[in-house]
Amino acid sequence: MLRYYLAATALRMASLNATTRGAYRLFANQVGGRRRRRAVRSGYIKRAHENLAFVEAQGGIRDGMRVLEVGTGWVHWEALFTRLFYDVELVLFDVWDNRQFDGFINYSRELRTRLAAEVPRPADQIARAEAMLDKIVTCSSFDEFYALVGARYVLEPSGAMAAVADQSIDLAISSDVLEMIDARALPAVASDIFRVLKLGGLTTHQIVFGDHLRIYDRAVHPKQYMAYTDRQWLRWFENEVQYTNHWQHSDFVRLFEEAGFRFSDERIVESCDSSTLALAPRYAEYDRKDRDACVTRLGMIKP
Repeated sequence: MLRYYLAATALRMASLNATTRGAYRLFANQVGGRRRRRAVRSGYIKRAHENLAFVEAQGGIRDGMRVLEVGTGWVHWEALFTRLFYDVELVLFDVWDNRQFDGFINYSRELRTRLAAEVPRPADQIARAEAMLDKIVTCSSFDEFYALVGARYVLEPSGAMAAVADQSIDLAISSDVLEMIDARALPAVASDIFRVLKLGGLTTHQIVFGDHLRIYDRAVHPKQYMAYTDRQWLRWFENEVQYTNHWQHSDFVRLFEEAGFRFSDERIVESCDSSTLALAPRYAEYDRKDRDACVTRLGMIKP
């Protein structure tokens, strides 16, 4: 547990003010950038393939659509993977600019070498994706990539999607993003997604419920945060630079239902054993399904 507590303390110190937060993000981007210039992170290719397959299983994508990626991140990974297999227009939305072009090009090159071996898709689809990657890796900037594939980057620190027109999106996606949005902002995010989707449009999200501090200490429980009351977490662990809202599976189901969506699919894809934790009262109120859920995928349609 020592590493867990030390990491929490360091991240809280990095969250003290705008200067420390800026310094942390600069440092994290430099470290992350070096890592992304070396190799695609473990599981990224599998995750992107499974997320796209989840969309396809619901008939949610075809050529000619406009696709919104919420929280597009360092290398536009989910949107990039989707664009390789479908000729779609991309809207890449984020709240702060942490794009890393060197990492993006390296990931694209490595994906090109690993695609046929690691992505179980028909040969014609793989050939199409490889041809697109051959063009992408020659780009010298994100703007050149955007022009090549038909993409628009939208940066809005407030998180509001006012720059995306009503009913202009066919498909909205995110992966490992919603758990990092301030809980108070989530209803507005769900409402924005509902607003920008066309009637009958699909939105899909992979959400991770694990304790992000476990990155620094694998010995702790995957959902260690459930052992602490809200007061304890706020006082000793919560930070702004790696914030997580600690919502559970049922909370997100309710969020999208209240926004007006109809569920087309919802599944928990990774679980753990919560019975080994002494749960804080807040989490003891959830049912076992919620407490055990570590990763979920949700699919919703705008009626």
